[in-house]
Amino acid sequence: MVNISPTRDLMTSALKVLSQFGIPVFDTEDSDSAEYPQISFYVENSSNNNISKNEVRSAYTLCVDYYDIKNNNNDQMMDNCYEIKQLLQHLNLSNYNCRYSGYDDRTLTDTSTSQILRRYNLMIDYYISERIVI
Repeated sequence: MVNISPTRDLMTSALKVLSQFGIPVFDTEDSDSAEYPQISFYVENSSNNNISKNEVRSAYTLCVDYYDIKNNNNDQMMDNCYEIKQLLQHLNLSNYNCRYSGYDDRTLTDTSTSQILRRYNLMIDYYISERIVI
């Protein structure tokens, strides 16, 4: 078994899910593309939260931003966003035990580019068990 970090495992597993939609996916907060729609995502490690002395568990937040041009098909974007949210709530990592613990989402208008964009922001919280000592 390859020893990778929980953050890397979470990013890799999320990328597999997000790539299913045929939309360009970037693993940073900023993309290099002016093509829309597009998805960017990143992970925040928020805290250690051990539930017992035999377990090392940390809380992580996966942040996903789905961008599309405001005048494009809103129904397709919202259908994709709903499906992304459902799939990421049941995310399986390859090397760690991951448990979904909640989410927050919002739809915004983004005027930071030359085009007016619709932005769906999804933040999903997970608990990842990094080590269990028996």
